[in-house]
Amino acid sequence: MNAQELGIKLLTHSTPDSILLRWAPVNNESWQMANQYGYIINRYTLVRKNKVLKEREKVQLSMQVIKPAPIEIWEQYSDNKYVSIGAECLYGSTYTDVPVNGNPMVAYQKYKEQIHRFGFAMFAFDQSIIAAELAGLYFSDVTAHKDEKYLYEIYISAPDTIKVDTAYSFTGISEYIPLTKPIELKAEWNDKEVSLSWDFISLKHLYNSYIIEKSDDGGKNYNRISENAVVQVADSGVTVRNVYFTDSLLNNDIVYYYRIRGINAFGMLSPPSDSVFGNGTLPITLAPIIYSNNVIDNKFVELKWEYPQEMNKYINGFKIYRSDNPKTKKEVIYNGIDSEARVFIDTTSGYNNYYLISVYNDRTEKLSAIRTFVQRIDSFPPDAPIKLSAVIDSLGVVTLKWKANTENDIKGYRVYSANDPKFEFKLVTNNVIADTFFIEKINLNTLTEKIFYKVRAVDLRENHSSLSDVIEVIRPDIIPPVRPIIKDIVDVNNLPQIVWLNSTSSDVVSHIIYRKPAEDSVYVLLDNVIYNGDKRTTYIDKKIESGSTYHYYIVAVDDAGLISEKSNYGYYQSSKESIEKIKLKKREYSDNVKLLWSIKTDKKIEKILIYRSVNNMPLTLYANTKDENYTDNKLSLEKEYKYAIKVVYTDGTKSALSNYIKIKI
Repeated sequence: MNAQELGIKLLTHSTPDSILLRWAPVNNESWQMANQYGYIINRYTLVRKNKVLKEREKVQLSMQVIKPAPIEIWEQYSDNKYVSIGAECLYGSTYTDVPVNGNPMVAYQKYKEQIHRFGFAMFAFDQSIIAAELAGLYFSDVTAHKDEKYLYEIYISAPDTIKVDTAYSFTGISEYIPLTKPIELKAEWNDKEVSLSWDFISLKHLYNSYIIEKSDDGGKNYNRISENAVVQVADSGVTVRNVYFTDSLLNNDIVYYYRIRGINAFGMLSPPSDSVFGNGTLPITLAPIIYSNNVIDNKFVELKWEYPQEMNKYINGFKIYRSDNPKTKKEVIYNGIDSEARVFIDTTSGYNNYYLISVYNDRTEKLSAIRTFVQRIDSFPPDAPIKLSAVIDSLGVVTLKWKANTENDIKGYRVYSANDPKFEFKLVTNNVIADTFFIEKINLNTLTEKIFYKVRAVDLRENHSSLSDVIEVIRPDIIPPVRPIIKDIVDVNNLPQIVWLNSTSSDVVSHIIYRKPAEDSVYVLLDNVIYNGDKRTTYIDKKIESGSTYHYYIVAVDDAGLISEKSNYGYYQSSKESIEKIKLKKREYSDNVKLLWSIKTDKKIEKILIYRSVNNMPLTLYANTKDENYTDNKLSLEKEYKYAIKVVYTDGTKSALSNYIKIKI
């Protein structure tokens, strides 16, 4: 809503026996008009005993318009500073008594004063429900019933010629919810000072301010630390997530407890939050200093440090960090909780050790600026790497991995390879590898099918481990097998037996036979014959039809899935086992052709297959029918068509192709 629009905003709050209404004008112009004309409150009963009323019942809750109380009523509450602020904003002397006389600065000052008065007044009314009621911005509906729900309507009783927005709220006593306690109260303790913070945004819709309570007797008795409530303010458009408040402490030895309560727009006080407690603490400004380091039995490192004893009660303890290189990440090896400790023995030290020490408490950690270097004598080699794994892709790129050694002085690794595990392994990495993987591209055009790898670890003192266990990598196959050769196709009991010479490649796993009838144009897979190591293989095709001619070829497949070139082609003409005579005829019309046929056979006919070709293309299956003729309506001008038929019998066999007929449109 912009500054020129007039209206109010309304809040309602249900209690166990009444409904509270609290409203406020949206800007100074609305406030000035409301103070002049007053407010009207209407209540509409919409629901009774969980049933929606057919006609809403209207009641005007205020017998007359609601306006700010006279100044003499305000004066009765002069001990309430928010009442005093509100009265001053309403009735105090103003800059508006100064005539403008065309002076823009005077006009600006008047406008600025009105805006300030409006802002201070709304703030005061938010902090005191008494001030809000005196200002005509609060009403308690004690006539509400528990089994009813209402729509409340409130508006400024201005003339009809002035457009003013009306505020509405729908609620009932049954919607009463007890106030919730504020959440996430936190405290940071400093020297004679505590900084409190708590969640604001989650309960922003409930509370507009907070009071802070303090206890110095172990949380038994709490008192407000100030008469004023804490109000969170922020610039326009800025979202504030937390409220912050700083309180002074008498000394650092007393344990103080704090809790907060929220105040809503109706002046109601929430239950107290969970308490936080603690005492002031001196800040950590100094870091500890390691003044002694001794190597014990070439195994352990003893560290001693200095730190003021008077700081013991203000710190939690010390931390010691270690790394094997000043530039690598350091790790915590000691997280002490004894503030009086000044000695630590490192039982897991490496051969090169860089130490840092810090002091810390709940708020701060102060790290020393100087590293302490301690070196042990190292003459022991690291363990051999373990858990080698390797993959190779189709381009011959090998990725070799292994588990990192656990020694803390490992410098890196060296990789060795050989084409045979019995041969000497040669170094393939010129430099020590810091990572636990190695990638290289190997030659695939070789008769050697495998390559073998080993890895050894190297420490910072150039001590070399023994070689790891060997890992085998199989080179990917990129060369297809040699093609097989069909030697002959012979008749065996009226069935074709295909005889071929198998592929001579050593990695062949099977031979695939492809077949097509002579009249078809597409070869289809007939069978996949597993290779058994023989030089020659035979195969009988039992899925033929009498009187048909078949074409065959074979390919070889190796263990990598590579397929050879096609073999030479083989042919077979099957004999006619049954007596059959098929005659195909035609009747030509202007836009179609009717196929007719006569069939003499001793078998039962299931259906007729229609084959067609266009412009001398190969015959392909075009249609099928169980009728005694077939009409082809899908013809085009200036094209030549050729037809033939084949009979499908109920026993699953088929006839040979009939005679051909041709037509030209």
